[in-house]
Amino acid sequence: MRYQRMILQSVDETLAGPRVEELKAHLRSCEKCRARYERQAFSAKLLANYILPDEPTRGKPEWRPAGVTNNERRFRRLVPATAIAAACLLIVGFVGWRYLRTPKASWEVVRLTGNPTVHQQVITRSGKIAPGEWLETDGESRAMIQVGNLGQVEVDPNTRIRFIKADHDNNRLRLERGKIYATILAPPRLFFVETPSALAVDFGCSYTLMVNDAGETYLRVTSGWVALNLNGHESLVPAGAECVSKPGFDPGTPYFEDASAKFKNALRSFDFENGGPAEIDTILSDARAKDVLTLWHLLDRVRSDQRPRIYDRLAALSPPPVGVTREGILNLNREMLDAWRDKLEYVSIGIDPTNAPTATGNLKPVGNMIDSRFGHTATLLADGRVLITGGHEKNQNMLASAEIYDPATQQFTATDSMSTKRVGHTATLLPNGKVLIAGGSDQEFFVGALASAELYDPATGKFIATGSMNSKRLAHRATLLKNGRVLISGGQGEDWANLNSSEIYDPDKGTFTPAAAMKERRADHTATLLRDGRVLLTGGSGARYHPVNVSATAEIYDPAKNNFTSVGNMSVVRFKHSAELMADGRVIVIGGSNAQMWGGQYASAEFFDPATGTFTSAGQLNTARYKIRDAVVLLREGKVLVAGGGRVEIFDPATGLFGAVKGGMGTTRYYATATLLPNGEVLILGGYSSESTGNMPSNASAWIYQSEMMSKGNEK
Repeated sequence: MRYQRMILQSVDETLAGPRVEELKAHLRSCEKCRARYERQAFSAKLLANYILPDEPTRGKPEWRPAGVTNNERRFRRLVPATAIAAACLLIVGFVGWRYLRTPKASWEVVRLTGNPTVHQQVITRSGKIAPGEWLETDGESRAMIQVGNLGQVEVDPNTRIRFIKADHDNNRLRLERGKIYATILAPPRLFFVETPSALAVDFGCSYTLMVNDAGETYLRVTSGWVALNLNGHESLVPAGAECVSKPGFDPGTPYFEDASAKFKNALRSFDFENGGPAEIDTILSDARAKDVLTLWHLLDRVRSDQRPRIYDRLAALSPPPVGVTREGILNLNREMLDAWRDKLEYVSIGIDPTNAPTATGNLKPVGNMIDSRFGHTATLLADGRVLITGGHEKNQNMLASAEIYDPATQQFTATDSMSTKRVGHTATLLPNGKVLIAGGSDQEFFVGALASAELYDPATGKFIATGSMNSKRLAHRATLLKNGRVLISGGQGEDWANLNSSEIYDPDKGTFTPAAAMKERRADHTATLLRDGRVLLTGGSGARYHPVNVSATAEIYDPAKNNFTSVGNMSVVRFKHSAELMADGRVIVIGGSNAQMWGGQYASAEFFDPATGTFTSAGQLNTARYKIRDAVVLLREGKVLVAGGGRVEIFDPATGLFGAVKGGMGTTRYYATATLLPNGEVLILGGYSSESTGNMPSNASAWIYQSEMMSKGNEK
């Protein structure tokens, strides 16, 4: 009880003097109290940012704990965090309550594809899993586990996972083999996944966890932090980093996925092959500023005679903060190590920790689409619903199906199917309320091309034929012009040849007519309508395969003159990037890659100014990303949201910085879509997680981003 009171006072920042050091010493030695402290600090922060509504919302009576009057409720806004944290033990406000209520005896399991089984019984749509039961998927099956009130776990094909237990402070699965994607929004150390070679400890994050037939564990963190624990040894893995654990060894040293091959090989040898000074030499010589967290982990893993070398290289890359001394680090002073790590978390992503960017708003899941999809389209209809069409499911299975998302009900319902399967196509809302679907491929992903087009009529819920394009195209762009017509530009044509042609679709006639030729061949480029009615085209590739010939050039189409004019070049070549018109009339160009594809992804962004026809730097994202063509939107407040290819980020023109949104969506989501809804929320759909499995597994899950403006509006 003594330490419980001290924890509450520490959260309130009223603990002082020698008692501060006494509590710190106790938390280092008592795992139970440390977990209690982390949960209460987490809940206090949530409640500190939550404003109780002054008026009932949506016709519902105002919520308050039993017996609390209006005057008492107003007074509670003025009490210190100690009282709030104490109340968390009973109610934890509007947000924290979900983590402390009675755990569910069973968890819901939703079938995503194929025939997953629970306790050897096939799940047709959804079912339950109880403690002790196994969920198994074959090569064609995928499923999702709703982890009580904490989040979701998506289960990949060929996976065997067991539900161990669900308690207030211990919610646990065991991954025997296969791969899962976990998205958890909860205080630290409430959700755990056992594997044959480690224990994954969640700190409120999103991550991928894989176990192979040898029992080796592979962890990749998308957002937040995850710890891999074994035999009292712990590896703390931040967003964008990976870690390996093997039977018979302590957990490996975490590293960022874009570290050099030499760096990773030396680290692997050090961790699992009894590596020594030679490996340390390679690690130190190849370390970048981004690798400082890896070096920090090595401080207590190397021999004491090697520790000064680690310290010196780490200090050269990022000097320790005030109060952290060389002597203290060499003696492994835990308080100093932790203080340095807090700074290094920002340094590893190239951010000054004294000016770290933040992004407001929140992410929340809204269920699943009927079909898993990537390379699909998601188009806002005139009535506020969203039409989702086509895409790639998995194992080269293209989709002709379509579905509707209704924001009012947050439900997905099937609608008419397209006349043919399509992936890499375009969908454009026309002034008459219909949607033009054009091109794409009905074959293996991005192989072959279609010239056909069709219209979706929301009034009838049917697809109807319209004229065909003059050229077969996929990975092209369709831009609605101010005169109501649609510019179709570039794309990949027959025989994998990229195109420099363009054409115009006339909704009144239902026909496509040839337009001017672009200055060069482009596919996977961007085409953005400017304020003056012209269209900016940037980057793209001149060929499908090597040499890909990715371009840094840009040009502008003028509908009045039916011609293309070259403008200034971007700072780097880009394709599979995105571009968005900003509120001030400039265009922000984001991410993409060079001809090295995965190895050449960019974190950079740049502005195009139509007044000067030139590009200038727009700063750096926190995560390099590409395949984001339809995953960037302009928010109502003038900020720009970037989804897909990594953690959701927000660009704020007022600060010129990208900030990562707290929480994650479980997977990286290449070729996902982001659609701005009429109420200002953003619907994020589908995508795929990785090419490492060889079959590019698609995703059915849907998420809503709600900005700070929206959150405050809903609280009023």
